[in-house]
Amino acid sequence: MNRKSMREADELRRLAGPIEGNVIDELVDGEMDRSTFIKRASVAGLSFASIGTILEAFGHPGIAHAAVAAGKAGGRLRLGIIPGPARDLEPSAFADHGTLATGSICGEFLTRSRQNLTLAPELATSWKSNADGTQWAFNIRKGVKFANGQPLTAADVVATYKRLTDPNGGSSALSAFKGLLGPGGIKAVGDHTVVFYLQAASASFPYLTSNTTYQAIILPANYQMGTFSKTPQTTGPFVMTSYTPGVGAKFDRNPNWWNGPALLDGVDVTYYSDNAAVDAALLGGQLDLISQVNYSSDRPLFHNGNVVIFSTSGAPHRQIAMLVQTAAANPALKDYRVRQAIALAFDRDTAVKQLLGGYGDVGNDSPFAPVYPSTDKSVPQRHQDLAAAKKLLQQSGHGRGFSVTLTTEKFQEIPQLAQLLAANAKKIGVNIKLNIITSDAYYGGTYSGGATGRGTTPWLNSPMDITDWGHRSVPNVVLTSAVHSGGVWNEADYSSKVVDKAIADYEAALSLKDQRKYAKIIETQMLHDSPYIFPYFFKWTQAGSKRVKGFKADAIGTQALGKVSLG
Repeated sequence: MNRKSMREADELRRLAGPIEGNVIDELVDGEMDRSTFIKRASVAGLSFASIGTILEAFGHPGIAHAAVAAGKAGGRLRLGIIPGPARDLEPSAFADHGTLATGSICGEFLTRSRQNLTLAPELATSWKSNADGTQWAFNIRKGVKFANGQPLTAADVVATYKRLTDPNGGSSALSAFKGLLGPGGIKAVGDHTVVFYLQAASASFPYLTSNTTYQAIILPANYQMGTFSKTPQTTGPFVMTSYTPGVGAKFDRNPNWWNGPALLDGVDVTYYSDNAAVDAALLGGQLDLISQVNYSSDRPLFHNGNVVIFSTSGAPHRQIAMLVQTAAANPALKDYRVRQAIALAFDRDTAVKQLLGGYGDVGNDSPFAPVYPSTDKSVPQRHQDLAAAKKLLQQSGHGRGFSVTLTTEKFQEIPQLAQLLAANAKKIGVNIKLNIITSDAYYGGTYSGGATGRGTTPWLNSPMDITDWGHRSVPNVVLTSAVHSGGVWNEADYSSKVVDKAIADYEAALSLKDQRKYAKIIETQMLHDSPYIFPYFFKWTQAGSKRVKGFKADAIGTQALGKVSLG
């Protein structure tokens, strides 16, 4: 044991707040391994230098700081984004891959979630919680300028987050912040400190300030809604110089980037709606990188020696919802035994193998993905069991079967997933009729949010549906928005007092041990109630040419290109 490291570690423990101290204690007590400690310590606000010191003091390997190879400067990267933005480029309203992928080329966040689920500083240099996780203070990076020349201050961060948390502002970020943070809980302390006063305790709040809340691009305090694509006003490595809806966008190097300058001269974006077309463009040399690919829809790229597949594990998934109580619900699906039967009929292992080519893990019908440290893996995994499914249908009074319509979008492997689900359900006498429509139609119609504002949009008003969900570094957003009673994206219109309480306890829990305790309650109750089938969690994959150097895939799909070069 290194005495110097131990002295430094003792001093760090003395200065640590309760959340940081708790994480250190869990490492010392053997309640978490090295990898989990690094993830949780980075979220709690410990610097990577401090994390390395503590690891070495208690007999673990420290953190190696690999040298970053300098790439070749110059050239413009040609990026194909599929699908293109489904709505205007307004960051607070980002809700699809096209918008987030485009905006992330130039926009930055307070923090950045990395491939291993650690949290790194970006426009915030450090953060610290009070004793119970109800207040978080972030120190804002000095010397940063927006593309319009304005210096970044705490006032800009406050204005951005007030916009994101306005309950009447139409922000998609309410999926992350509703019930946790309101506009009145964001305060500037001087020019470079912002304090968030939460409505409920959260040990994971810093994750919500990262790129996984992809609406949270920091913009100037005087930003005017509707000007994002018209006036350069972000802090990132590139400046948007043109944007044509349905066609593409152009970005030039930001000469004043605080972490730069970027190696590339710029980025030229082309939007695609067809997988075959974007694949052909990459194979034909018209593109350098595709923003997302899928084994089912882009299979030729996965077997081509001239193509590099960039992948990372995470929690992106498909979510099969069964409406449980609204007028649109199928009467049979109101019985939990029927929902259990459909879930038991589904063959998850075949889905992962055939639809994902092995690039994923089976799901267990809750948002707790295998990558999350808080997932309680002692909860039994659900597998296909046709005999048990038929027995449940008999017990429910639907042994002779019934018909139900499933509506979903024509996107990547989702139609094939719907077909597999229907084929499996047919084996137990359930006839699932498929209504596969465009993504624009699926998410179209009116919608005002929550259980009382389901509007007319198909994705919230179909007896069954399948929705694409992006990665989150913690399950909190899915729990709050899709599982909690009245959640803004609660497709199943699911409501459980047991689960609601466990979600609140889980999100407030400071220790990993307690988080797993409440996670087990949620996982177990959701298996019983079965409002959703989580068939699998898949790896995020992108494809590029061998010219692309220094690129790392991000599980949420943001495009971090500041250190990328072309060989």
